[in-house]
Amino acid sequence: MAAQGREWQDIAKEKRDAIHDSIPKSWLTAPLPSAEQQRDVTGDYICRYLSRNEINITEKDAVDIVKKTSSGEWTAEDVTRAFCHRASLAHQFVRRQRAEQNSPIEDAKKLDEYFAQYKKPIGPLHGLPVSLKDQFHVKGVETSMGYVGMKTRAKSVMKGWIGTFEGRQGTAREKVFESEMVRELRNLGAVLFCKTSVPHTLMCGETVNNILGYTSNPNNRNLSSGGSSGGEGALISLKGSPVGFGTDIGGSIRIPAAFNGLYGLRPSSGRLPYEGMANSMDGQNTVLSVVGPLSHSAASLRFVTRALLSQEPWLHDPLVHEIPWREEQERQILTMINNTSDRSGQLAFGFLKHDGSVTPHPPVRRAMDLVQETIQQLGHKVMWDPDVAIHVDRSS
Repeated sequence: MAAQGREWQDIAKEKRDAIHDSIPKSWLTAPLPSAEQQRDVTGDYICRYLSRNEINITEKDAVDIVKKTSSGEWTAEDVTRAFCHRASLAHQFVRRQRAEQNSPIEDAKKLDEYFAQYKKPIGPLHGLPVSLKDQFHVKGVETSMGYVGMKTRAKSVMKGWIGTFEGRQGTAREKVFESEMVRELRNLGAVLFCKTSVPHTLMCGETVNNILGYTSNPNNRNLSSGGSSGGEGALISLKGSPVGFGTDIGGSIRIPAAFNGLYGLRPSSGRLPYEGMANSMDGQNTVLSVVGPLSHSAASLRFVTRALLSQEPWLHDPLVHEIPWREEQERQILTMINNTSDRSGQLAFGFLKHDGSVTPHPPVRRAMDLVQETIQQLGHKVMWDPDVAIHVDRSS
């Protein structure tokens, strides 16, 4: 390594070591068996490293956790510590990023102090640990977004994102600036306890970068966790987080959700605040990236989305549409769905099983067939079959 500059490998190792060193020594595990010896590290495998109380806490979904913290049955500190421990194990098992422990624990303690003083929760997400894809800016935590960078020998100038704010030095925003959704989540009482790995440059169906390496699927470590929100997918699959937020432009929430057996919501553009988040494609406005939640519970997606909209994000992010959570419309739809017996509650679905160029793998096709059959059995309607349409178009 030349005196004038640092090699990127050294910069990446320093960052990687800092993440590892932030894990309490009592939470470190022996090296895992190979993927061939231990493919699945979810469920009983990860639980062997946790106490009964930690398992009880971390197996709950976001809705149940907040019921406990909002009633005073559980403290935000105990919940946060449990998820920090499980997230630390997840990081060691499948290489997904985690942040420093001190700040989330202190944040949780402040929530407990508020509850002790006022006998009520600070907001609808009181004491809920929330993980974030490494595009969110959070005070005290660096956003590298998978980029390493290096100092060139010629100019000794840092290129990349480690040690910078989105690749720029001396901005006074490094580890201080926070994204708009981060501010709103804090207002709601959430504890932002960890950030998760992404592929450098994003826009990738798996998660790998030169800092942490490859994020594997915890259900089968020979496979991918998906991308580009693959760190979130792997973490939540291991129940190291009850709910997290990723981003999506071409599948980056949906792919990790599918690969890891989770629920993911890719909202329409302008539904949730993206203001102040890092991205690799600033200026590309043809198809906008959106932010949305992932969880092992569908109810958790509704819960956190509804809470965020209560903050009226359109007042702080000009690209968010002024559309609150519409209770009446939700009730109408649920009532309609429950009346499928007389066809008044029929929903209509279209299925694209084949685009005419790339044939889906048999397990994917089988899964789509099962979904279609289930929808029809519930009394809903499949409007058209693109398989037929594609054949007709080509024949003509």
